Amino acid sequence: GMKKPLLVVFISSAVATCLAQDIEVRRALPVGTPSMDDYPNPAWINRVVPEPEVRRALPVGNITVNPTPEPTPTAPETKPVVTPIVDDPSNIRIAPSSPANPSALDRANNFYSRKMYDVAIPEYEKFLVSSTDATGRDGALFRLAESHRMAGNAAAARAGYEKLLMEFKSGEFAASGAYRLGEILLAEKRFEPAAIQFDLASREAREAEVRLSAAYFAACSLDAQKKDEMAEERYRAVLAASGKNPYYDNAAMALAGIQGRNGKKQAALESYEELIFKATAPDVACSAALQAAFLARELGLSDKAIRHYDKAASLSQDAKTKSDAMLAALRLRYESGDFSGITSKGEGIAGQLPLESRAEFLTILGAAFRKTGKEAEARKVYDRLVKEFPETATSAETLYQRLLTLSATKDKSLPAEVDAFLKKSNEPRQNAFALLLKAESLFEQGNYADAARVYGSLGQNEFLNKEQRVASLYKNAWCLAASGDPAGAIAAYAVFLDKFPNDELSSTAVLQRGLANQKIQKFEEAIRDFELIISKYPYSKEVELALLQKALTCGQQKNYAVMTQAFQELLQKFPNTAAAAQAYFWLGWAAFENKDYSQAVPYLDKARVLDAKNYQERSTLRILLAHYQLQNRAEALRESQTYKQIPVDVAIWLAQGCMDDKKPAQAEKLLLPLASGNSTESMAWILLSESQLALEKFKEAKASGEKFISLTDEAPMRSRGFVAKAKASLGLKQNAEARHSAEQAMQLQPEGQLNAEARMVLGEVFFSEADYDSSARAFMTVAVLTDDPVLTPKALKRASESYRRIQKDAEADKALKEIRDRFPSSGLNAGL
Repeated sequence: GMKKPLLVVFISSAVATCLAQDIEVRRALPVGTPSMDDYPNPAWINRVVPEPEVRRALPVGNITVNPTPEPTPTAPETKPVVTPIVDDPSNIRIAPSSPANPSALDRANNFYSRKMYDVAIPEYEKFLVSSTDATGRDGALFRLAESHRMAGNAAAARAGYEKLLMEFKSGEFAASGAYRLGEILLAEKRFEPAAIQFDLASREAREAEVRLSAAYFAACSLDAQKKDEMAEERYRAVLAASGKNPYYDNAAMALAGIQGRNGKKQAALESYEELIFKATAPDVACSAALQAAFLARELGLSDKAIRHYDKAASLSQDAKTKSDAMLAALRLRYESGDFSGITSKGEGIAGQLPLESRAEFLTILGAAFRKTGKEAEARKVYDRLVKEFPETATSAETLYQRLLTLSATKDKSLPAEVDAFLKKSNEPRQNAFALLLKAESLFEQGNYADAARVYGSLGQNEFLNKEQRVASLYKNAWCLAASGDPAGAIAAYAVFLDKFPNDELSSTAVLQRGLANQKIQKFEEAIRDFELIISKYPYSKEVELALLQKALTCGQQKNYAVMTQAFQELLQKFPNTAAAAQAYFWLGWAAFENKDYSQAVPYLDKARVLDAKNYQERSTLRILLAHYQLQNRAEALRESQTYKQIPVDVAIWLAQGCMDDKKPAQAEKLLLPLASGNSTESMAWILLSESQLALEKFKEAKASGEKFISLTDEAPMRSRGFVAKAKASLGLKQNAEARHSAEQAMQLQPEGQLNAEARMVLGEVFFSEADYDSSARAFMTVAVLTDDPVLTPKALKRASESYRRIQKDAEADKALKEIRDRFPSSGLNAGL
């Protein structure tokens, strides 16, 4: 919304689908009168040889060029329109042959073959009433419906086809009836049931031509319903048909149209390019070339777009289409910087263009000469413009070309050159245009304060047209905002909206005013502007940004409910918005703040998937905390793998879970960052010590245990720390320290699990010192004091081993028996 084009270039798109024009399909009528010898396999089987009318290439619109040509806007979507299929007595039949029939059926068939439909009808009805399950019923039902159709009884014919299809779901007659019913439904624009009937016909018909025709019209019906994937599949099948294919051009155009409207621009481009060379009609090839050129330009493939425009110009038999394609190619050459490609054509090309297009070509040619530094050649072109097209250029404007040259080459001296020009010029119109060039130059150079002053002086200039005055007033306001004067910008936007309330820039002006209000923290005024865009300009491109800014402004006001609503509306209306990641993050953030953790996680995850650079770390932290709040340990552990600074409480919680799951290495990894930061959280240190013990890192475990002891005063917790230190000292073979720590633990915790673990350490100390009697007593004491399914069997086993060392085999055997009796499921029973 910062730079308003003064020129709109529009190229009408060529045919996007087969439905955009009338398609003539000849209806089924009898071919000749068969003799009775033809039954039961008559030779008058209906066939369809459709003759689709291919759309001609649409001419491109009037195209003009400024000294600096502007880009072509997006072509409008071609909406499919189905034209009813009209009966044509020249049609070829589609009905299959009939089997042998009873006499009533023979009579009916005879009348039918002689085109005596009024007489055939009662005979068919008589047969059908008296022979509900006779062979040939499906053929009779079809011919009865056909007789009604030929007799002009449309309602009865339709009812007949419907009855046929109610009774028969397969076979040639079902296929013929389905085709006929599909024709009726398509003429009524009831596309969904039409597609069903054509699908049945294409599946059941024997003749390839009938199958192809039915498949094509099924595709058209699906296309009209915007069932693009299914329609695309059918069109591809039509295109793949072997032999003569009267539907190829239309199907190919329709397929490319579907691809284009679904954003598959590259695929659509390739389809059009293929059609250029395979089309059976030159005007279709021309249309395909125009569409290919348009898509190539949208995809930034300027060279390819130029080639396709050139191709369209060479193919077209329409003078306006040819000239418009030539001019479009010239514009693209200019925009892509191929100035030599333009100048090489010279003025001779003007003779190939209609009179109304020559002035534009000369304007492009003159601009190209200026761009290549050929000022003398450019001057000749402008002289010709003055002479041949005085309504396009005047002698005074010719004197103005030097300034245009400076402007086209973005010469920074242009503002000073304009000031010098104004001192010499007495032409008000020239002066106005020169000032406009100066303002544009200052704008492009980022000198917004000076540009604002010049634009402001042009807003009411009578020599500028309305569009230029509108642009000047708008840019005046924009430049005020950009130069650090939001209050001035707000006032200027208000003036613009007062004078041009219905201009196409009005929605942009309201948005920019809202942003200016937001900048000076006038949040209520800003929100009113954003809401005005949403309500008054619901189809403008500014709605997307207005919803985003409304949400962000409400967030600044801590109005999270309205913020959430605005973000949700943004994503609903613009699912592919560039601000999607931002919206999902703040939706997740708001849900997290409201303690709706289950809702917060998917929002936050979506944000980091869409924009990892800005939201990976911020989202992951909140996802991790959300899983912590929800006690989803597995999910939280997974998130912790990619997040470096895990909150202490979460790290401890995760580490405890890892220890419970016998994964000490994971627990240590989670806790080491806390240790390196010299955390004062005592639980982190004891868990770290215990995980290191499990990993047999005794030195580290001892240090961690000592740190834990220093941080806690609670007897049970200190006892736990002394147990860890005792175990680590034991692992380091520091028996004295192990004994002392174990005794400390027992003193702090006279009973219970910790006391038992300390006694186990004492037992191991005695055992290592070969004091087997003392170790046996220590281990047996554990077995007496606790009934732990892991610790107690281990104590009994170690007691047995101690007894063996002092040859007290009876006591050793008794200890082992106790394991078997008290803990039959213990793994220590193996081999006892």
